[in-house]
Amino acid sequence: LPNANEMTWYAKEGDPRWDADELWTTMGHLYKGGMWFKKKAYISGYNSNTAVDGTDWRTTDKGQSWPASQTLPSAADAGKYFYLPALGYYYSGQLRGVGSRGNYWSSSAYPSWFSNHAYILSFTSGGYVHLSREIRDCGFRVGGFE
Repeated sequence: LPNANEMTWYAKEGDPRWDADELWTTMGHLYKGGMWFKKKAYISGYNSNTAVDGTDWRTTDKGQSWPASQTLPSAADAGKYFYLPALGYYYSGQLRGVGSRGNYWSSSAYPSWFSNHAYILSFTSGGYVHLSREIRDCGFRVGGFE
């Protein structure tokens, strides 16, 4: 599970690209929509100890949004990317945002008085990738990045 610093590299330098048509399944249903990100081996300067802005987000109260492209990776570059489906999230016992929003936990607690929060990477079909905090009782995805 990437830490907050690593998530900034994927969000800003991972060339995020929204894909409205990629099909995937979960819980016995077929969905589409998600984001492509460069694998860390293809992100120049990638550093788990320092965020893209040169600070350590694991010890700093931060949050930021970055634009994502609406153009898919070329066939020649497809092997440099990995795909995260827009799995949505659970809130108050209801699944929301499937196909239009992805929320993924980082391994980093939020370093302020919000002791019950952790950093998340989220993205939307509207073309943005966000790194922010969320309360830990939200039902977001936990999974490895490449």
